Order: sequence, then structure tokens, then C-alpha cells
Amino acid sequence: MTHIPSPMSSASFLLLCTLLLPPAAVVGQGGRPDERPGDQRPFERIEQLRKVRLIEILDLKEEQSIRLFARMKEHESARRDLTKEKGEALDKVERLIRNKADDKECEKAFEEVRGIEDKLIALQRAFFAGLADILSDHQRGKMLIFERRFEKELREAMRDAQRRRRQSFDAP
Repeated sequence: MTHIPSPMSSASFLLLCTLLLPPAAVVGQGGRPDERPGDQRPFERIEQLRKVRLIEILDLKEEQSIRLFARMKEHESARRDLTKEKGEALDKVERLIRNKADDKECEKAFEEVRGIEDKLIALQRAFFAGLADILSDHQRGKMLIFERRFEKELREAMRDAQRRRRQSFDAP
């Protein structure tokens, strides 16, 4: 059985998130006033770490990594567009519910949301299947496992950062 290394040790991940997440409250607010133009936002730094770890774990050659990250960038852009479209469709549902629209109108809006969700699922499936020309099956499997672990560790680190922030506010 092949050992798939953890994306990073818990200690290094916690240290990374401790360094990256405190300024996360300003993300989406146009950055800090004292931020220099070359500074990366926390989530951009996390994305850079994710790429470095993927290169290591998948043992990517230079050409593979260039092709993979270009494909991932295209996929993320398409996914972001569909997610935005889904958000707009859900806003429409919310307005319909708030305005007590008739059932027929609501059902039409529900179908729109379900259609966008289906497109998101199809997009993810096509992306993964399309990686077969860049990655071996073994590498694609490692990538799936890496993504699951990385997301879990990121969620845990964010929860820990929030907990520490709350504790610092509660401390006398």
C-alpha cells in the first residue's frame, strides 16, 4: 500500500494559518490601507501553499505542473462563474419567497437553481476526467485525497483561529 503523505503536519499547518488568517477579516474589503501593492492576501498565500504541496505530493514534472495549474485556473474561473450564477438564482428565490410569489413561479426558480447545480457537478466531473491527459490515475487519486485532507485541515485551522480570537476577546 502506498503512503500518501499528509498535505502538511498539523503543527506547520497551524503555524501557517496563524500567520495567514488573522488579517483574513479584511479580505473582501479591498485590503488594508497600509498594505503594499506587492503583498498577497491570505487566501492567495494559502493557494500558493496548496500548489507547492500538490507539486510535492504528485511529484509533478515542470511541464505537468504548468499544464495542471493552467487547467485548474480555467476550471476555477468557470466554477466561480457558475457559483455566482447560482447565488443570483438563490437571491431570486429569496425575493420570491419574501414576496409570497405563487407556487408556479417558485417552482420555476427552483428548477433554475437545480439546473445550475447540475452544471456545477458536470463541470467538476469533466475537470477531473480531463486531467487524465496530464496526470496518471495514481496521481489523480493522490490529488483527490490531498484535496480532501487540505480542505479539512484548512477548516480546522480556521475554527481554531476563530476560537483563539474569541478567547482573546473574552480574556480579562
